[in-house]
Amino acid sequence: MKRLVPIVIFLALLVACSRDTGPARGRGPLPVRVQELRSETVEQVVEVSGPLAGMEEVTISAEVDGRVERIAADLGDEVQMGAPLVRLDATELRLQAARAESEYLESLARLGIEDEELDAFDPNAQADVRRTRADLEEARRNLERGEELLSRNLLAVGEVDALRTRVRIAEAAYQQALESARSTYALARGRRAALALARKKVRDATITSPIRGVVAKRLVALGEFVRAGQAVAVVVMTDPLKLQAEVPERYVGRILPGMEVEISAAGSPGHRGKVSRVGPLVSGSSRTFPVEALFEKPAEHLRPGVFASGVIRLGTQEKVFPVPETAISSVAGVHKVFVLMDGAARERPVTILRKRGGDALVQGPLEDGEALILTGIARLYDGAQVKVDSTSGDSRAEEGS
Repeated sequence: MKRLVPIVIFLALLVACSRDTGPARGRGPLPVRVQELRSETVEQVVEVSGPLAGMEEVTISAEVDGRVERIAADLGDEVQMGAPLVRLDATELRLQAARAESEYLESLARLGIEDEELDAFDPNAQADVRRTRADLEEARRNLERGEELLSRNLLAVGEVDALRTRVRIAEAAYQQALESARSTYALARGRRAALALARKKVRDATITSPIRGVVAKRLVALGEFVRAGQAVAVVVMTDPLKLQAEVPERYVGRILPGMEVEISAAGSPGHRGKVSRVGPLVSGSSRTFPVEALFEKPAEHLRPGVFASGVIRLGTQEKVFPVPETAISSVAGVHKVFVLMDGAARERPVTILRKRGGDALVQGPLEDGEALILTGIARLYDGAQVKVDSTSGDSRAEEGS
């Protein structure tokens, strides 16, 4: 029994405190300040914000091994597509290319053709093949004559057998010459590919930018030995810049490519761009979808990474109510205001479109001329008894000021 006494006292104090600080239920009307609601017609816009980014950002890597011989473009340098960034020592690569060229020319000489004739090469037109084919045809003609003479008993059987042997030898020689020509042709094609690869490696020793932009990072030093696949620089395309932002799902189907976007960034307002892409999916967690805007020829002080905020202009007008931010009750992303009707506070759910100074532009089941309650918001509930506090001359002042 003694253990229950402190618990009872604690609960009694808790109830007493809740009565003192809770909503004004069962007490006299709560004094509040009000202001008349007046709607405005404003341009319909969607607020967006986020860091600016380059149109493209590319990490360039070496394609061959080599020692850095020259840094052709450094941090902050503007480069064009194909401009050199880093040059590697290509001495060994040039020697390999020279050897590959020598081997290729040797194959062409064995075929008796020039480089431009390789693709149209016909093995049967090769000199050894033509010669052995002629020998085979002659041997076959001799055999035909010998068999005819044998049938007339004008030639011995042994001599005809010798002619048959010569035909078989000629056939073997022809096939060998044909296979040799084909093999040499295949070898020549392989050596041509090896030469092309060796020459490409020589070119790859000069690492170039695949895009037009600015060098954002240099990742190697002069004299450093780099491996194929190692990153050497980062290049960012700074014109145009892009802004990627998340937009509430209620604007699905209303934001379209080509719509005007105006942002402020780096303390400078009035930068205009266009919506370039609209994401097709709404996030299940945030209930937003992505929008991308491009800004052509950005001002010098606009750089990738600078935070920007602004609006997408939808090209239409909408009716809104300016409401002091302090008059809005927000819980778990749900917003509401209270209006005074017949001595009671009436709850109205609202959607905050954007901020303007100390006001929020909202939409909801509100009417012009209704009395918006400005103070005591935390103590109000739907149906709470209230009365206008006539002692204050400033209806928009905070309670207790």
